[in-house]
Amino acid sequence: MSTHKIRTTMQPANEITVSDAELLDLERQGLVLKSQATTVEGVQRAALKQVEAAQVAKNS
Repeated sequence: MSTHKIRTTMQPANEITVSDAELLDLERQGLVLKSQATTVEGVQRAALKQVEAAQVAKNS
């Protein structure tokens, strides 16, 4: 079992360590921030864009 360092859309400024199972669960819920940003501002902007894209897709 391995671990992964990720950021979530709920708390993009905080990097957390999760197990494989936790990562899979968070990905299925669309809560994993998919960004290579390294600054807090960059991470927050990426999280906002990802949430907005998910809302647009949901409303389509």
